[in-house]
Amino acid sequence: MSNRLVAVIFSDDLRTDSGRMLERQILARVPDARVIYVDARSAAGMKPAVVEAIEAADHVIAALYVVPVAGKAMRAAGGGLTNTVAMDDATGSLLTAILDRAADRTVVLAMGNPYVVQDFPVIQNYLCAFSNATVSETAAVKAIFGEIPIGGHLPVTIPGIAARGEGIERPVRPIPVPPSSGGSSHVQPENVQP
Repeated sequence: MSNRLVAVIFSDDLRTDSGRMLERQILARVPDARVIYVDARSAAGMKPAVVEAIEAADHVIAALYVVPVAGKAMRAAGGGLTNTVAMDDATGSLLTAILDRAADRTVVLAMGNPYVVQDFPVIQNYLCAFSNATVSETAAVKAIFGEIPIGGHLPVTIPGIAARGEGIERPVRPIPVPPSSGGSSHVQPENVQP
């Protein structure tokens, strides 16, 4: 099993399609990448295995499928309700653990809400897709691997982080990917009750 690249896909529910195209795109480029899916129910139990994987990884992708949903609320710290534009406590704690150990080698993908970065100021590499559509997943992977230019500029201000219009311009820069031994490893939660 390789830990050259570990991708942690944070979704609302492991049973959804969130991250499936992203996973296929990553594995097409790095067949032995380790892909780990987590949601609020599984994050705490999977934390030791995820932390162990990212500590040994050369590169980490944390894909955050935090997509605002009208009328949906979730439990916040302290037991109150909050809206869906933030990560819940369990997944937020796991992302913090990843960033505490590997912020410099982690790319955080915002596959929906760009404001998530406000809760994690140690993020060093941040790519906003503004969408969880499969075409956005494909484009995000192509951008990370330098296959397409990045010419993104924020259409919004993220208070304390970046002003509207800020962004980067990066030309195509293909990243050489050494041959792999093939295969992939999926860490799935054990004994998780729906």
